[in-house]
Amino acid sequence: MSFIRRKKRLHFDIATLKKNDITILTLDERWNRLFQIIPISTRVKKRQDLLNKLLAQESGLYQEKNSIEPEKKKLMNTIISLTPEAFDKNDENAKLTLQKSKQRIEALNRRAEELEEELFAKKEEIRRANFKLLEETVRLVYSEMHKSRKKELQIEKEIESLKKRLKELQKQKQSITTDWTDVYAFFHALLGAEELTKLDQLFLKPEVEIYEDGESGSNEKN
Repeated sequence: MSFIRRKKRLHFDIATLKKNDITILTLDERWNRLFQIIPISTRVKKRQDLLNKLLAQESGLYQEKNSIEPEKKKLMNTIISLTPEAFDKNDENAKLTLQKSKQRIEALNRRAEELEEELFAKKEEIRRANFKLLEETVRLVYSEMHKSRKKELQIEKEIESLKKRLKELQKQKQSITTDWTDVYAFFHALLGAEELTKLDQLFLKPEVEIYEDGESGSNEKN
């Protein structure tokens, strides 16, 4: 069974993770740098997109919440300015505006309470999504580490095999060199230096030319 399929439940140390208040991963530069080292998986990307979507929704809720007080203040100023017109001068338009302003303030107060509940729920959604993203990140990182280590071991095995092969070739080369040295020494003693020089020119020079021609042809192909 491959590493990535080992869907064991991960249990994180709550104390270590600051009582569940861990950093938002998608906003953490260290988390983002991980995916300059390893490719992001489909599962991690899906969790990332969900978390970013929830963060955008939370931001929208905060914007709405922050817009309530300025609007209420504006409505209160309207009420204060129109109160004399409505009651002292009995202005019906002023009374209607006052009524609408009060209704709007009441609606804003209800919405403010709803927003508190929605923000609380959204924070919980974000916390859970963040943990899910952390879990998928851990699985991905250790999966990549596992594959990397497996490949590393394969390469080490190949290197050891090549080292053994190199030693064998070196032994063969040494053996061949030693054998020919002994033969060459035998002919030198038997025939003398002058005759051996003639033989070298007759037999070894063409061999060198063939070798050089072979090297030249190989380089041309490359």
